[in-house]
Amino acid sequence: MGSLPLRPAAALLSRSALAHNLSVIKRQIRERPILHSPKAEIMAMVKADAYGHDLNRVLPELQKKGIKHFAVASLEEGLQARSLSSSAKILVLGGTLQFSTQTLSLIKKNRFQMAVSDLKALKFFSTHSEIPIHLKLDTGMNRLGLRSEDWSAAIELLKKSNRKLEGLFTHYATSQDPAFYSQAQLFEEATRWFLVEGFRPKYIHSENSAALLSKNSIRKGILSEVANLVRPGISLYGYYPRNVAGNKLMPILELVSEVGLVKPIEVGEGISYGHLYRAKQNQRYGIVTLGYADGLSKTYASYLRPEWRSSTGKNKGLLNICGAICMDMVMVRAMSGELKAQDRVVFWGRFPNEVLKQKLVEPYELNLRISKRIPRIWVP
Repeated sequence: MGSLPLRPAAALLSRSALAHNLSVIKRQIRERPILHSPKAEIMAMVKADAYGHDLNRVLPELQKKGIKHFAVASLEEGLQARSLSSSAKILVLGGTLQFSTQTLSLIKKNRFQMAVSDLKALKFFSTHSEIPIHLKLDTGMNRLGLRSEDWSAAIELLKKSNRKLEGLFTHYATSQDPAFYSQAQLFEEATRWFLVEGFRPKYIHSENSAALLSKNSIRKGILSEVANLVRPGISLYGYYPRNVAGNKLMPILELVSEVGLVKPIEVGEGISYGHLYRAKQNQRYGIVTLGYADGLSKTYASYLRPEWRSSTGKNKGLLNICGAICMDMVMVRAMSGELKAQDRVVFWGRFPNEVLKQKLVEPYELNLRISKRIPRIWVP
């Protein structure tokens, strides 16, 4: 089980679960080489503090497991990633869309690879050939990236400036309807066009977790030969993306606290602000030192069914939240059995999560909302 901090609340990160998820992703790369080659490498998405799991903890652990490529959202995140590793290949996806002398100096000094998403940025970097760029094509996401009507101008500009491409990529908006097939086909055509024009990007990539893990049939084309990176994000951390089903991934994070006090309550008495919960019988309940300032949301707290474990780790069933959650604590009651002080309370982790099942929150947001005052701690 391991001990918790002085304030007994922590996000426990499982090394074995992370290794398991990497093995699932690598197996998918080998067994379903449609939008990538079977030898494609993993570019780990570690933006947004590694999806709330703590970049300082996650990036070094991924490197130990052989991951060389990482993607972040901004230059600030890139600087943090670079401080953790001098050898990592770091792609900055966005965050800075207008470039200056100051940003240029940072990019060079930290050896960042830069995503280029518009003609203005491409013109800027065309005169700085020492900076590796990944050209992003908008194939239908309609967010960042050059629209198809600008691709010819981009090719002309690259040729005129004798500019090499480190990478060519796109991002899918979905992974299951005709829009996905349309985007994949368009990126196939774009890739073929750039290759015919004489470009040899070192890296070609398009798949996020949803596209990589989708079971929908899609024809095999040139990407199965030349696409050599995939970009898993949420799947690394143990969750399937929306509209993608599966049961092989394991959440690496468990949000854990413990029962600090056990108190009696008599029938008819209320608990916490507003007495939203009133006891229907004489009973005992526990006070847990974790609240909405730590990442629990009032919007779904009443639907949570935390897992109850003894102080030695024995699973004793599920708990109900009783009463309004507070900034720093929450009250729980056992469905059966007697709570004891120092019993563990696991709010979510590797067991069925009712709030995800009912889609009250997306897995993308769940761990991002965990506050910085909750330490992230690696466990086996």
